[in-house]
Amino acid sequence: MDLAQAIANIECAEDLFALLEVPFDAAVLGVHRVQILKRFGQELDVLERRRPPLTEVERLPLYVTALQRTHALYASGGSEIDPIVRLRPRDLVPVDRLRRSVARESELKGSP
Repeated sequence: MDLAQAIANIECAEDLFALLEVPFDAAVLGVHRVQILKRFGQELDVLERRRPPLTEVERLPLYVTALQRTHALYASGGSEIDPIVRLRPRDLVPVDRLRRSVARESELKGSP
């Protein structure tokens, strides 16, 4: 069984840390379990989309680093965590543009 399959078959977060031999703070894991697993899964998704695909030899240290980094983010407070997906300027809509759009819609609804 390869590493990706082994991770897919884990029962709990503690098993993930044990599999990758990454130490963890039980208090941090107790509070941020879901967020850590979600963030780690997002990081794995990014890693697995690499081209050429990762070899099994490359995969283990990258997975370990991703889990260590994810745990460290939440251990340090978790409030300053950058999202995996970064918004580009063209993805943002200025608030004044939204206000104009809402005002225009209400004018259209108010007209006969």
